[in-house]
Amino acid sequence: MTIATVEFADFEKKHLKTKKTPLDLLAPALGKAYVIAITRDGCPNCEEQKPKLDKLAIKLTQKHGDKVVVTRIHVKYTPEAKEESLRAKDVFHHYFYPTNLILVRSRDRGVFELYRNAGPLMSELERNIDAAVETAVMLAKD
Repeated sequence: MTIATVEFADFEKKHLKTKKTPLDLLAPALGKAYVIAITRDGCPNCEEQKPKLDKLAIKLTQKHGDKVVVTRIHVKYTPEAKEESLRAKDVFHHYFYPTNLILVRSRDRGVFELYRNAGPLMSELERNIDAAVETAVMLAKD
């Protein structure tokens, strides 16, 4: 599985053009777990997590096929230009980088967040993704 990287500015433009919530844009289909990694320029923990998440994405594809979608939302940042990071924090309600979200969609309540953590261990993230896939598949059957 290749992790799609989306620039926050592009995501923000798309979000503003639609009436959909940010989560609706990130988790469009039933029956899948959506892993969102929010990263930022100049973030050493983000750089450390990237290869680990890439490796985990390959493992998840082998385990769950297309039931897991991993997306990186990348935020531009410099100490002189913090505006994009502040806007991203308003949109995703996070504080730290990297922040990882796991989303699933239900038929009756739309998209909801099952998990959120700043820089988790990959084993913890994987365990929560496994549970999210089970939940997503169950919700798709309802």
